[in-house]
Amino acid sequence: MPGPAVVMREIHRLRKLARDLQEQLERGPRQLKAQQAKVTRQETLLREEQDAIKKLKVATHEKEVSLKTTHSQITKHQKQLAEAASKKEYDALQNEIAVDKQRTAQLEDEILAALTEGEERAAKVPELEKSVRQAKEEAVAFEKGTAERNAGLSAHLAETQAKLKEVEANVPADVRILFNRISTAMGADSFASVQNRTCAACHTGLTAQQYTDLQQEVFIVCKSCGRILYPPEAPPSPPADA
Repeated sequence: MPGPAVVMREIHRLRKLARDLQEQLERGPRQLKAQQAKVTRQETLLREEQDAIKKLKVATHEKEVSLKTTHSQITKHQKQLAEAASKKEYDALQNEIAVDKQRTAQLEDEILAALTEGEERAAKVPELEKSVRQAKEEAVAFEKGTAERNAGLSAHLAETQAKLKEVEANVPADVRILFNRISTAMGADSFASVQNRTCAACHTGLTAQQYTDLQQEVFIVCKSCGRILYPPEAPPSPPADA
């Protein structure tokens, strides 16, 4: 059976790995949601542009009808000039013709501006449609890739959890209650290695007795942060001379 130091070190490694795998699995749905939100944004931009073009067409048509009506009014008033019975009536018709011509010029300018804007907006539609297609393709590809990736992550997580259960069975019986209490409360952060006689998590120094106990593979808990301590892994021995 491996000593407590090896057991705690391996438990720490496996718990951190399991946590990382679980976080990656949980990140997938959020990333997929972001991809779908991108599709929605692109569709909204396209729809808004199409709606703007439709409104411009309706407004342009209404102005063209008004322009036609105004032209008819000018023609009517011009005919009435020849039949004017008095200078007052003649002057009034002249004034109405002048107003109608001014209105005609304004409508023509507005129609031209609307047609120009409509053409400019219509030119943007193909690019917006392309962006929608691209966003949808990316979302589909991401969803497929995520499904495949999650299958691998889930399998890796199951293997890690099984291995963790196997290793945790080696926790000495006399410290199991304390081990369970700490590991339940702190999860993957329940452990810390000792570097230069100091807890690597909170940087609190060990007492001489704690360091001696740790070297003798006694179950040690950091007096400051409450983590289970283990010594660093010994470096590999250099190869023997030939």
